[in-house]
Amino acid sequence: MKNVILSLLLLVPIMALGQIDLKGAKITYGAENEKLPIVGDTITEYHNDTNAIKKLKFRDTEKLTIIEYKDNGVKYKKAVYSLDNLKFKTVTKYHSNGNIILIANYDNGIVTGEFQKFYENGNSKSKGVYNKMKKEGTWKYYDENGNFIKEEFYKNGELVVN
Repeated sequence: MKNVILSLLLLVPIMALGQIDLKGAKITYGAENEKLPIVGDTITEYHNDTNAIKKLKFRDTEKLTIIEYKDNGVKYKKAVYSLDNLKFKTVTKYHSNGNIILIANYDNGIVTGEFQKFYENGNSKSKGVYNKMKKEGTWKYYDENGNFIKEEFYKNGELVVN
């Protein structure tokens, strides 16, 4: 009897989760819901609590750039979108010292294309290519001093050669 009650107690939350209505949910993968500035203009948003810049949006004739800042004013992310596909973006994230953490491409929320990670000192940590969130081809890895460590080869996300 104890096991039956315990099983029911475990199943009720799982069943409740299965009944969540997501019909009204809207998932955003890019800048498709952003207010776009006109060419040459900049839209600035501010943090409510610190009044520091939160987001800068500007564009030219081909791309939209959005730079985001933490509430202390430190830049932490830049995303560049092609105006003909606002769900494709190149993202650059930054360490608090201003050096780059990573550069990655996303297509509809999925990592694809060239991908690079960096140490806090700015040296390359790893680089390679993703194909729909799977590593593909040659990946290179480096130590914090920038010295080459190893190379791996991937096919369809599977490590082939180490």
